[in-house]
Amino acid sequence: MKLKRLRIENFKRFRAPLELGDFADGLNLFVAPNEAGKSTVAEAIRAAFFERYKSKSVSGLRPWSDSSATPSVEIDFELGGKTARFSKAFLGKKRCQLNIDGRHLDGTEAENHLGELLGFSFAGSGGTSPRHMGIPGLLWIKQGTSHELAQAVGFASDQLRNALGDSLGELAATAGDDVIKAVEIERNQLLTPATEAPRGVYAEALKRRSELEEELEVLRAEIEAYRTAVDRLATLRRDHGRDGEAQPWLALREQLAQAQTKLDDATGLADRRAAQELLLKQATTQVVAVRQQLQLMERDEEALALREANLETAQDKLIKAQGLLQAWEPRHSEATLASTKARERLVAARQVAAWQAQEKSVADLMTRVQALQRSQSQAQLKQEELTQLQAEALSLAMPSVELKRLREGTEHLRTAQAKLDAVSTALEFELQPGAKVRVAGAEMNGAERLTVVTRTGIDIEGVGRITVLPGGEDLQSLIGDRDRQRDELAVLLQSLGVANLAAAEARERLHAQRVAEAKAATSVLAAHAPKGLAALEADVAALSIKLTEAKQTQETMVLAVGAETASVPVSQAESDESSARTALDDASAQLNEAKLAVSEANALVSAAQDELAAARATLNDPLRADKKAAASHALTDALAHETTTRADVDALAEQLRTLNVSILQQDVERFERSAKQLEAAHGLRAGEINRLEAELEAKGALGLEEVAADKQRELDQVRRRCAELERRAKALSHLWKLLTEKRSALARRLRAPLQRHLNHYLQILFPGSSIEVSEDLSPGRITRIGTNGAETGEFEELSVGAREQMGVVARLAYADLLREAAKPTLLILDDALVHTDKDRLDQMKRVLYDAASRHQILVFSCHPQAWQDLGVTPRELSHTTKPSAATGGGAASE
Repeated sequence: MKLKRLRIENFKRFRAPLELGDFADGLNLFVAPNEAGKSTVAEAIRAAFFERYKSKSVSGLRPWSDSSATPSVEIDFELGGKTARFSKAFLGKKRCQLNIDGRHLDGTEAENHLGELLGFSFAGSGGTSPRHMGIPGLLWIKQGTSHELAQAVGFASDQLRNALGDSLGELAATAGDDVIKAVEIERNQLLTPATEAPRGVYAEALKRRSELEEELEVLRAEIEAYRTAVDRLATLRRDHGRDGEAQPWLALREQLAQAQTKLDDATGLADRRAAQELLLKQATTQVVAVRQQLQLMERDEEALALREANLETAQDKLIKAQGLLQAWEPRHSEATLASTKARERLVAARQVAAWQAQEKSVADLMTRVQALQRSQSQAQLKQEELTQLQAEALSLAMPSVELKRLREGTEHLRTAQAKLDAVSTALEFELQPGAKVRVAGAEMNGAERLTVVTRTGIDIEGVGRITVLPGGEDLQSLIGDRDRQRDELAVLLQSLGVANLAAAEARERLHAQRVAEAKAATSVLAAHAPKGLAALEADVAALSIKLTEAKQTQETMVLAVGAETASVPVSQAESDESSARTALDDASAQLNEAKLAVSEANALVSAAQDELAAARATLNDPLRADKKAAASHALTDALAHETTTRADVDALAEQLRTLNVSILQQDVERFERSAKQLEAAHGLRAGEINRLEAELEAKGALGLEEVAADKQRELDQVRRRCAELERRAKALSHLWKLLTEKRSALARRLRAPLQRHLNHYLQILFPGSSIEVSEDLSPGRITRIGTNGAETGEFEELSVGAREQMGVVARLAYADLLREAAKPTLLILDDALVHTDKDRLDQMKRVLYDAASRHQILVFSCHPQAWQDLGVTPRELSHTTKPSAATGGGAASE
């Protein structure tokens, strides 16, 4: 299929006719900026073929703000060597006509015929959707959809399979597929499609088998427990009878009484040993106390020499501390004087800085007051201007509703007058110079044309009078309508105070201008007085008061320092004062440390003197010798008492070791527990015998072994059913996989022509690459040579730009396949490669130029500089009534 001419009118942005002719058989490049109508031209082609001419859902084809327009498209094309003209009009005066090879078709018949020829269909109701567009929907790429391929291929799959030949068509619709489908259905009844897990009756059989196995296991456990309980009951009865006769707990209680007697005897020895150990502890404490008393008396003699040495050391420290104090006292006085002078200089420097800061503050306030006063003056002027503009805008304002009525009334009067002029009588005059003719009392000159709607007299000097009587059935009605519209318009103009619509619109524009000027004045006023004129006046007054107070403060400030002091910066004065203060702090700290050292040395000397006096007094005590002799005798008596008591404790301990009290206590506890346990066990055994008898009686009535036999027979039957279903499921799965693999291998052989065309273009775009064709005839896995070697991935995993390029390449391959099958082809690329970089775009130009030798291709783009080397002359869209010449690359056939 090759387009020859295209004409569209009243179609979206093309209100006036747009005609394009002399389409090249190969490449056709249309360039224009955004919103110039490129996509509209492509949409007009799609609408002409895809949309029913009677459709009510195509109102979007009308130009904006023209609800009465009739969008129309007319296309001249060649199909199968036959010339054709197809025209269609929507919405208003609906029509559809097709002239092809001398045959004329109208309406729905023409639409359906084209659908059969080009491979598309129509929706039952509403607008045509992509699923109905078939081959054209695949090859005519809409803006922004070049990377979306799978859905378009699916909608055109029937035509593509037909193009691949009868074999693939048979493969898609033969009994072989029915067999595969039947096998798959049978398999899917037993296994899940994805994981081949059991399902349906197979899963139910497996579930029942598991349930029976669990139930049988429970029954077997219960039977085993029953048998075990019978054996245990016999054992319990035997043991219970034996213990009832022997009563072994009585013998244990006799042994308990004997063990308790031995324990009581041992406990008496332990109490005596505890008393002797307490006496031994007291004797040991007495020995230690006497020895410490004797040691203290010996240490008093040693302490005298130590106290004399301590006093001498303390006196040396006192002398050193007094010398250090005498050294720091004059230094501290000097630091105090230097700090005082530095502080006085700092006060003077701060006074100077304060006066200078006040002087700067006065200057700053004066500047701010002057600036605010200027703003106040400008704001007052702008306020007056704004008031004037707002008054003018208010006087010029007209209600938008009334203005709309005025426009509608003027339009209605114009329409009424046009209708009246159409049916009124027209008079045309071509008078000779000097001829005197009067029409309705008005003199006519030269060549003029008049329309009359009422009885009108024509007076010709020297000839007489001619009376014209206009006729027509609707004339009076039209005159009445015109007069009514004129009267209503006159009343409306009078109420608005304007002469006509032009004056009203001029007044509206003047009102808008005044509103804009008022808005600008408001902005300027806001810039000068953001908070309002009153607030600005208040700010000026407040700042003026602050300026006056600042000047008064400056006048009251007195510089109490000389020029030399005034020249010292505050920072230097602060640094000097800080250094002097630091030096004074250091001197004060050293002086205090020296005073503290003298005080501590005096205290040490005094304490050493007191300790030496006390030591001498202790040694000079006249009773000291008697006290020392008494302590020696007391130590001898205490040692003797300690030895006697220790011997008694050791003797008692030896007797207790032979008795072993802890073992005797354990014997008492053991015999007591054993007796209680044997007696309790005898009672518990009786209770358990009663419980087992009741349980065995209940279980014996259930017939557990008979129930288990029934379950075993059912389980054997279910297991045979599971094995049968398992064999069937595996056989069906194996058969389905085998049939699918064979069918896939056959499909790959049958898709070889399409594979060949895809590889042809792929080698131009990606040399050394390969691509697989999926079963639905869409591009599948693609393998390319990258920086790390061969890389393989699915088509949908490519970037948007790469999918965009592969989408165009795939459509060209489909077109080649259709051409070989003698099917019509036409490719439309509406900004189809917008995500393609320069290098890839250069390769795509090669691809398109090659394809143009076999197909007609329309390329629409808003980047003319990107297509300068395509090898065709770009064409711009413009309103014209004559075809424009164009050249294209290659001579294409359908």
